[in-house]
Amino acid sequence: MSNPLRILLVDDHTLFRSGIRLLLQRNADFEVVGEAADGLDGVKRARELAPDIVLLDLNMPGLSGLEALQLIRQDRPGCHVVLLTVSEESDDLMAALQGGADGYLLKNIETDTLIEAIRKAAQGESVVSQQMTAKLIQG
Repeated sequence: MSNPLRILLVDDHTLFRSGIRLLLQRNADFEVVGEAADGLDGVKRARELAPDIVLLDLNMPGLSGLEALQLIRQDRPGCHVVLLTVSEESDDLMAALQGGADGYLLKNIETDTLIEAIRKAAQGESVVSQQMTAKLIQG
């Protein structure tokens, strides 16, 4: 087996992070290497931990997910960043993709879909929730 994907979780909701951590740890090919409760700490942890994937919330106090995305992209260009959010706004989707996000997933996603999306993003594929893909096309 190859090395597990190193994942950093950045979300201001502790319970949500804990749930995602438990979910991901059930997969041998994932390793959650850290967590952060805000964008600024997320950028710092991405620098320190060198994750393969960052699952990043969009709306957080202080530094937003979009601002954190830009800084992570500057510091760690090889890192894949997927926004995991409740926002169904097409403007947020476009800003994330234009900012270099590898994906934009809604938090109401099915477990298996999230797992598959993380694997695809790690291979350089763009992953966008189905509900949001329609907004891209209408765009």
